[in-house]
Amino acid sequence: MAEKLDRKQLKRPDEFQVVAGKAMEWVAARQKEVTLAVAAVLVLALAVWGLSAWRSSREAKGGAALSEAIDFESRPIAGEGPSQPGQETFPSKDERTKSALAALERVRADHGGTTAAATALAEIGFLKLKSGDAAGAQKDLSDFVGSAAKDHPLKPFAQESLGYAFEGQGKLDEARAAFEKLREMDMPARADYHAARLALMQNKPDAKQQLERIAKEYPKEIDVVRAANERLELASLPPADKKK
Repeated sequence: MAEKLDRKQLKRPDEFQVVAGKAMEWVAARQKEVTLAVAAVLVLALAVWGLSAWRSSREAKGGAALSEAIDFESRPIAGEGPSQPGQETFPSKDERTKSALAALERVRADHGGTTAAATALAEIGFLKLKSGDAAGAQKDLSDFVGSAAKDHPLKPFAQESLGYAFEGQGKLDEARAAFEKLREMDMPARADYHAARLALMQNKPDAKQQLERIAKEYPKEIDVVRAANERLELASLPPADKKK
């Protein structure tokens, strides 16, 4: 009996064969519909791939343009030092800054919507701040901080630079608020340092104590501790003799 059962089981089509057979019958009956569905899926897949490739291409081109724009700022001033054969030089720092800003603006105009364009906006703000245009830097850095992705690597630096831009215009309350936002970016040591530094500038009585607490509360933040100690050393110097 067991032998007969085994033979019947061997002759019986397994589950996969049954399901596959029914699927083939269904496809044969609906060949036109299936062909159209497959074509639609392929078109969609190609569209997704094409969009991804297009975005990658735009990002690559934008990145290359951004690299060239940033390179302007490192090019030499005529007569100030050696330059590479064939390397462009500038007659003055102002001319170099103008060329660098123009190149960065072209990145934004030609590659809008890319990470490179967003980064170019931050670089414009940094460059304006460096060249003394605090008001212009404030606008560009504010726009960048407000629009850049949360994980953009330059966002904390732009936030801190925004504080300096406000400070450069004498807007200390706005500067303090900008620096305070560093705390939200996991940079509490720098937020406390700037709060203490501005307090010292305004001759607040507890400013030195604030700076002293930096080293105690953030011993691993070496750069911040060093900056705080330098501020304390400067604060301990006697006032300059105006008669000299």
